[in-house]
Amino acid sequence: MKIERFVVGINETNTYIIYDSTTLEAIVIDPGDEEKVLIKYIDKNNLKPIGIILTHYHHDHIGAADEVKKKYDSPIYAHKKEVEGLKNPEYNRSMINRRKNISVIPDEVFSEGAIISVGKVHLEVIHTPGHTPGGICLKVKDSNIIFTGDTIFSDDLGRTDLEGGSEEMLKKTITNKVSKWKDDIIIYPGHGENALMKDVKNRNIQYLSTKKK
Repeated sequence: MKIERFVVGINETNTYIIYDSTTLEAIVIDPGDEEKVLIKYIDKNNLKPIGIILTHYHHDHIGAADEVKKKYDSPIYAHKKEVEGLKNPEYNRSMINRRKNISVIPDEVFSEGAIISVGKVHLEVIHTPGHTPGGICLKVKDSNIIFTGDTIFSDDLGRTDLEGGSEEMLKKTITNKVSKWKDDIIIYPGHGENALMKDVKNRNIQYLSTKKK
């Protein structure tokens, strides 16, 4: 498995392209902006995008989703509780933060425990509400890698003061799920650098606070 990170847009969002180095099948996680950069990399490396996964509905994670979908005829996946936010420019904040409104309709919705496969790589959906109702993390099966979206970062937790956010739900997510991840897990967050879970716990979990990001 190969992982390529792109920092895109004014919010410096992490877009990840992961692919099977044998089949060249690829998944794009959170194409938030700069579709030309993403498409250039995909084409240069002869990748075959078979899906786009959105960890949550905020504009800085979905801005280039439709363009990538159209280019490669790749389905968009999201949690079933994100459908309204993806569709509604007010909820996804593109109405406030973008020159044009963004409305994305996922081709397939999933829930806790769903598996999305790309070649020999299998991604397990972990429902982590709080930042948004249907926010997710993605665990790479048989590895120590988790893509965390805006649930948790290397030095902070996701904010809960935007539409659909819930401090109570995020605390439950951190307590019941994230805090139980092993220390050798490496998180790949929606913003900032990757980090060992051991270090993340020391910075975040013990406080169970929802600082703004």
